[in-house]
Amino acid sequence: MPHILITDDHPMILSGLETILLAYNPTLHIYQATHIEAAKAHIRRNPSINLMLLDRTLPGTDSLQHLAEFWEISPRLRIAIMSAVESRQSISEAMEAGVAGFIPKSLPPETVIIAIQRLLAGQTYIPRELLDNPYTQYAKTNAALPIRHTEILSLAANGQTNKQIANTLQLTEGTVKQHFNAILKTLCADNRTHAIQIARVRGILC
Repeated sequence: MPHILITDDHPMILSGLETILLAYNPTLHIYQATHIEAAKAHIRRNPSINLMLLDRTLPGTDSLQHLAEFWEISPRLRIAIMSAVESRQSISEAMEAGVAGFIPKSLPPETVIIAIQRLLAGQTYIPRELLDNPYTQYAKTNAALPIRHTEILSLAANGQTNKQIANTLQLTEGTVKQHFNAILKTLCADNRTHAIQIARVRGILC
């Protein structure tokens, strides 16, 4: 059963989205948060949350700086950015940060439902009319990793430590660390959690 967390500081957005989503599927579990810390608390208490709709510019913070913190709590959490700004730069920055989608707040309700359906199905979402942006080429290339790097990243995504990965692949722990350094560089990721999220968005990992 899908569990969705909506994080936005505007009550109308929260109630409006919940109404739209429940009209689409009354069995959805919807949670609401008006700030980052409340969102983290929801995710800690409800590990079944598999999709968060996150406002791009919550007051006093840049939401993209907090993505890694959400994924530290729930590595498989899918995050879609909601934004009133639809610039190419904002879309590219969001997608490259590892989110699963970008949902403009100007979308009509029926299109929001399509976006949610795709996101819950494990797909990415960017509005068709916004696909002509720098992320389009970025998404198509998928930045293929060497087989060994993909194996290591896949094991990390399943929760294995460097030592466990080394034992599984019969490598030294130092070699695994070297591979991770190369993976971070290839994916332009800040850390392993960020790398895993980017790899899922690009289709490298399921």
